[in-house]
Amino acid sequence: MNNDIQFLLSLSISITLIIGVIRYKLIDSSYYPFFYLAGISLLAEVGNYFFTKNKIYPFVTATINIFCLIEFIFYTWLFHLWGLFNFKLKIIMAIVVSYFMVWIVLVLFAGTVFKPLFYFRILYSLTLIFFAVTTFNKFVIQERAAIFKNPKFWIVAGIIIFFSFYLLIQSANLSLFGATTSKVFRRGLTGVVSYSNLIVNLIFAIGALCIPRKKNFTKLF
Repeated sequence: MNNDIQFLLSLSISITLIIGVIRYKLIDSSYYPFFYLAGISLLAEVGNYFFTKNKIYPFVTATINIFCLIEFIFYTWLFHLWGLFNFKLKIIMAIVVSYFMVWIVLVLFAGTVFKPLFYFRILYSLTLIFFAVTTFNKFVIQERAAIFKNPKFWIVAGIIIFFSFYLLIQSANLSLFGATTSKVFRRGLTGVVSYSNLIVNLIFAIGALCIPRKKNFTKLF
């Protein structure tokens, strides 16, 4: 797929970001990490497009490696605010620190941040899918609101869809598996991920629109 088309498809994340900017003061703060990540994602996409157009490919790889870690941290923070870890700060801190250490070890093993960290990409994708599925099961049982009006449903669905495809392509990129797959097949996977990214960004936008206004509490005297 043409890099320009890929870039244009990736810009669809700006829809969610715009909704977040407009509704920022009106929504519950537990959704803030979701919009912060949308902004960071847009910056990463613009940066990667610039590096690709100028054929600075090592910086493309470094950006992806760093973004994967940031993305994991922000999604884990989001799930924490939704109560996945029972609001226990020690648990989320232990998870984030552990994955940060894994990321550092893999960078040291690779010898540089300019080489793809495929194992980390696979690990954090599997973890986020697990977090998303667990969250889905939890709010389906606990919350009685119409599921299609629930912003968590749309956000979690987007996470599961995107990272399932992302996991597939990162597995294909591993040298062990990549040796048995053609370049045409892997390019096809990249195209599928690009289109799935567009669909997921639209799903995220729906989720952003479904976020209810924050409740105002008044004290009784």
